[in-house]
Amino acid sequence: MSSLTLTTGRGLQAYCDLTVEVGPSIISPDQTVNETDYSRFVTLSGSLNFRDFGGYRTSDGRQVKWRTLFRSGALSMLSDEAKAGFGELNIAVICDLRKADEATRSSTPDLPPFDCKRNIPIEQASNKMLREAMMDSNKTASDRIGFAIETNRELARNHHKEYRQLFEILLETDGGFLLHCSAGKDRTGFGAALILATLGVDEETIMEDYLLTNQAQCLQDFTESTLRRFYGEHIDDASMEVIGGVRQEFLQAALDEVKVLHGTIAGYLEEIGIDENSKNELRRKLLVS
Repeated sequence: MSSLTLTTGRGLQAYCDLTVEVGPSIISPDQTVNETDYSRFVTLSGSLNFRDFGGYRTSDGRQVKWRTLFRSGALSMLSDEAKAGFGELNIAVICDLRKADEATRSSTPDLPPFDCKRNIPIEQASNKMLREAMMDSNKTASDRIGFAIETNRELARNHHKEYRQLFEILLETDGGFLLHCSAGKDRTGFGAALILATLGVDEETIMEDYLLTNQAQCLQDFTESTLRRFYGEHIDDASMEVIGGVRQEFLQAALDEVKVLHGTIAGYLEEIGIDENSKNELRRKLLVS
């Protein structure tokens, strides 16, 4: 049995250095359970923002399967013990949304159970602008909120092909599916929102899932340490909180952009090639009564 941490309840933080013993059969994906009975955060030592985004109720009364849909940040810092624990999750596909340079700099292990990687590089043009802004000590937290909002708008506006590929891979997947990028919050957050919307989860619940990133304390600590190392006094505490976390208006900007361009999320999905047959197949695979 490997060490894997599962926090309990919505309100607790997920720390990347805590471990408790759990077995791989704590819950079956086909079981219908309450959220209080099964934790959403899965904390493997060295992981960032790793969590299960199953378990939510859909508009037709069904439930997204637990232990099937996962989201996270980079996996490059997992301890040997955590790598063994990762295997207990039975993840069949790791879908990496990072650019090539990000994936090389913080590489995911190549050996099993990590030899199931599929890369869909999403390169956001505003990232360069954001990096330059970070070095500008005259930029305020409010400025950085504006940059983050535009980054999320751009995800919805400019990356139809990449998110179509994400759904194509998900449709092919039999077993657990992990969606990740560097921090597991922006590119991953929009992708997870689209998946949940496709399955019939309402927008309020989708937003609640998105905001759980702010409870991933290990991500906050890692982000602060990294940015302090690279940018020093150029980053104030308020800006650090903006960069290291998420805000409702970030994802809302992406969803609003979707509606401006396509009318509804359903219209966006149709535009990227997710028709009713594809939706029904995903619901067959990923929902339980």
